[in-house]
Amino acid sequence: NSPMEKFDPNSGFSSQTKTFHSLTPPLPLPPETALISSATYSLSLQLTSPWPDSTSLIDSATGQRLSYSQFTTQTNNLSSSLQSRLGLSKGDVAFILSPNSLQIPLLYFSLLSLGVIISPSNPSSTESEISRQIKLSKPVIAFATSATSHKIPALRHGTVLI
Repeated sequence: NSPMEKFDPNSGFSSQTKTFHSLTPPLPLPPETALISSATYSLSLQLTSPWPDSTSLIDSATGQRLSYSQFTTQTNNLSSSLQSRLGLSKGDVAFILSPNSLQIPLLYFSLLSLGVIISPSNPSSTESEISRQIKLSKPVIAFATSATSHKIPALRHGTVLI
């Protein structure tokens, strides 16, 4: 925010820039020289949250909710499993072909905390479009739903259904 910029104290909306601003104080970020990923840093902030049982995510389609502590636990468990069972590591590329769901943020944070590069794709893409994206991104693994997995060719670590 520039010192001259004014925004609504109730909504955070600035009529000058036509953008919303957070009403919460800014979080301290680690120095750029720190050897920590943004996902790992975000998860570390959740560990020290004064409200670990507060809702972190809500699936609007099902009403299912995840608290911050559940999100952190499930993300860490998935990260460990992806690393130990599949050998995913920093620099690997994961292709994701799925509509939005509660599992997607968990998957993204898990992959990012391992240093895995995410190549997301639109589930309504054609097989030709997906094939081109896969040729460009060179993923070692894919994550897809049962409705989209048929569009993905064989990969080194296969396709995991979500």
